Amino acid sequence: MSRATVRSAIVNYLNGASITNLSTVKPFPAKFTPEMEFFAGEDPGHSSGVICYIYFAGQREERIALAGLHNGRKWVEYEVVLDCFLRSTHKKSEDAGSDNEAFLDSLVAAIRADRQAGAPGVIFQWGEGGRSGGMDIEVTSYYPRLLTGTGSVTQIYSSVRLIVTEELIGA
Repeated sequence: MSRATVRSAIVNYLNGASITNLSTVKPFPAKFTPEMEFFAGEDPGHSSGVICYIYFAGQREERIALAGLHNGRKWVEYEVVLDCFLRSTHKKSEDAGSDNEAFLDSLVAAIRADRQAGAPGVIFQWGEGGRSGGMDIEVTSYYPRLLTGTGSVTQIYSSVRLIVTEELIGA
């Protein structure tokens, strides 16, 4: 497997998971994201939308089985950060905050719902800590802020950190 394979599995799973207010998950941040991408695929008048970008903050490997040249096993852990940006046209920042909480609750529920992110054979587990324990899912969210120059758009940044693991057979 590779980082690209794991990243693609996460993107595909989250984009198909019917997460509240999620417009899209992108494998990498773009240089420019058009405002309407935050509301892509939503009904007219929908007030909040989220784009998530995937960031691999770290990678660790550990041999877990010795079996000669072709039957060994390695445990690979990726520290994955989902950088999530909610944009909202609600008049009150409290309403944007409520939409962000609904998004985060739905995202965490989707992670809990499938420990292999819809990709058995690629992802051994995610959101379950690492081989030697640790945090399962860590969510950080910041206060809503008015975007400069747009008096009508509120943005909230949240990050969701978790360990994604794969078990390489024949490594």
